Parts: sequence; C-alpha cells; structure tokens
Amino acid sequence: MSHQRIPVTAIVLTHNEEANMRPCLSGLAQIDDVVLVDSGSRDATLDAARAIRPDVRIFDNPFEDFAQQRNWALDNAILKHDWVLFVDADEYSTPEFMDELERFVADPGDSVGAFIAGKNYFLGTWLKWSTLYPSHQLRLLKRGEVRFEKSGHGQSEVTDGSLAYMREGWRHEAFSKGISQWIARHNRYTSEEAAEFKRLRGQSIVLRDLLNGDPVKRRRALKRLGARLPLRPVWLFLYLYVVRLGFLDGYPGWLYCCLVFSNMVATDAKVREFASRAGGE
Repeated sequence: MSHQRIPVTAIVLTHNEEANMRPCLSGLAQIDDVVLVDSGSRDATLDAARAIRPDVRIFDNPFEDFAQQRNWALDNAILKHDWVLFVDADEYSTPEFMDELERFVADPGDSVGAFIAGKNYFLGTWLKWSTLYPSHQLRLLKRGEVRFEKSGHGQSEVTDGSLAYMREGWRHEAFSKGISQWIARHNRYTSEEAAEFKRLRGQSIVLRDLLNGDPVKRRRALKRLGARLPLRPVWLFLYLYVVRLGFLDGYPGWLYCCLVFSNMVATDAKVREFASRAGGE
C-alpha cells in the first residue's frame, strides 16, 4: 500500500457507537475523507470520533431506514471524492481490504460500484459457514451513479451501471454492543422483515433467478421463494446449520443459528399478526 491516503470519502453511519469508534475509524486511517452521519447519539460517539480522527466531518440526520440515511448522506454530506465507501460503525476495515480498495479506485474500469462481503464474528469466532459467507452488499459506489431503496430492514441498490465484486472485506462485529442489544435491535428488524415478506409474496419467482451466477440476484430470488414456504423458521435453521455447513462453526455457530431461528419465528408471528389485523378491519 502507498503512503498516500486513498482518494475516497468514507461515510460511517452512527448511533450511540462510542465503543466502536476506535476500531472502525482506525481501520479507515488510509481513507482521505471520513464523514459521520449521526442519528442523535446520546453517548460520547462524536467526541470519541473527533479524538481518533480530528479531521472527521460530522452531520446529523434522524434515522428512518438504511436506504434513506445513505441517500441523505449522498445528497448532503458535501462529498470530497467521486468514490464513496459506506461503512457501518461495527465494521472494521483490514489492511488487505484497504490494499484492494486502493487498487480498485485507481482502475475501476467501467464499474460504478462494488459489492463487499464482511466476515461476521460472534463470541470471538468468524462464522464462515452459518452467516452464508460471502454475503455481499453494495457499499462502494461512484457519486451520481447509484441510489438506494428500502428492502426489509436493509437496502438494495438502484443503478444502470456495471457493478464489481471485491475479494476482501471488513470484520463485522454485529454483537459488539452485546447480545441483549442485538436482540433488541432485531425486534425492530423483524417487524420490517414481516412487511417485506408480505410484499415478496406478490412477486413472481423465475427459475433462472434461482440458478443465476450472480450471488446477489440468487440470494434475492431465494428470499422471494422463502417468503412462500410454510415452517420458514425450521427450513431456515436447517439450511444454515446443515446445508450451508453451519455446524463447522462449532458451538458459536449453533448459538447463532438458534438466534436466527428465533428471529424468523418472530417474523412469522408478526406476519400472522398483520394479516389478522387486516382481516379485522
């Protein structure tokens, strides 16, 4: 890696992320321009960010959903560079990822964005199998070429341009603030996923999408199929733990698959609840 900073604007979404600021921003040391888009943190997130990265630029915007927050940042953060990297506070970049990022933005070809797959950790263990690694998200983009739209509790990209896949990724510490916080956060996520399942049931399933060589298109087709399956929590657990070899992640993999199972149970219960309320109106 060169000693010059990489000509990229990194946008970090934050909300009460004091504990994550040091590993997150330290991993972005090579990035030339770092922006925080905060949604009303009540802890020392912003002070910690300034102490670690004095040149950080901070904006505030109420959080509605990930797509809205990312689009707001693209429109309002006064981006210094054409290439933008979206990072969540619990995602810690590695030197290997920075090396690849530097090479990519120096010669992106006709690509207007790139998918990145983080390595998910739980109880100090990389869950290579039970988290469906590599599970890609569009996080690197060229300004003006990509927008986001809400999809479940996350987002999907909207673009007519060519998209690439990066080999390296960051360390994703989704449980960095504790299992209790993760469960509380996913209570909100399951409500959003329940609404998404209702929408997906109205979409057609095309066989070629299920067999598509593009991993993102294939994963989204599988999600449309899953929205129609009975006993979804059971099938999801078996898929993660058996078919996708989650048992190779040891006891942390077992616990993680159980947590995902419980989330799907909650999602299905909320789908039924929504339907019951709609039927009673």
